Amino acid sequence: MSQVQNRFAAWVGSTNSLLLNKKWGLQLDLSFRSNDQVKNFQTIIIRPGISYHFNKTVTAFIGYSNNINRTIIGEVSGYPTEHQVWEQLFIRHRSFKRLHTLHRPLLEERFISNPVLENNEIKTAGRSFAVRFRYLFRNMLPFSNKEVFTKGAYMFASQELFLIVVNKENLNGKIFDQFRSVTGFGYRFSPKWDIEAGYLYRDLATRSSAHFHDHIIQMSSFIRL
Repeated sequence: MSQVQNRFAAWVGSTNSLLLNKKWGLQLDLSFRSNDQVKNFQTIIIRPGISYHFNKTVTAFIGYSNNINRTIIGEVSGYPTEHQVWEQLFIRHRSFKRLHTLHRPLLEERFISNPVLENNEIKTAGRSFAVRFRYLFRNMLPFSNKEVFTKGAYMFASQELFLIVVNKENLNGKIFDQFRSVTGFGYRFSPKWDIEAGYLYRDLATRSSAHFHDHIIQMSSFIRL
């Protein structure tokens, strides 16, 4: 029988995108995440990428992610780094005329640090490789019924599934890694700037039969230049 442990945390993130021309662009994601009970920074993510716009519906991205994760061995804590190369697609369309729908398949090639305690410091003793597939489905509903949504309040909901597709033994030993569900509200100040706040529920699998259920307050900013 699986065991469940509930935890509470907070995440703050921003996504900044810059169009170089009609086809090419740059993107930078920054994310700061607390640990359980919001006592320390748990994860810092720096995620730059390059985008290519095929058309109004489909955009492709490729990039690199530097994930700095707090790790504790005994009574010593440190921040070893995980490196990732990632590729994703944004597929946007309208649903039922009002909903702004996004599909985002994402592939992550992960180079995960193997932390060890040495001279009372946490260091990296080599890296393990794994590949994770993520699929996000998101809907955004503006409170305004205008054909083109440029300013105003909206609500949103998204679900994301994480699957380990290569070398699952280097992570939790399972294909299922985690599931996230987010609901909340946002405000579009202009076509170039959104701010959102919401509640994120996360089901996280472990090597044992235990699952962590995280309850997270999330705030995000999106800037498009």
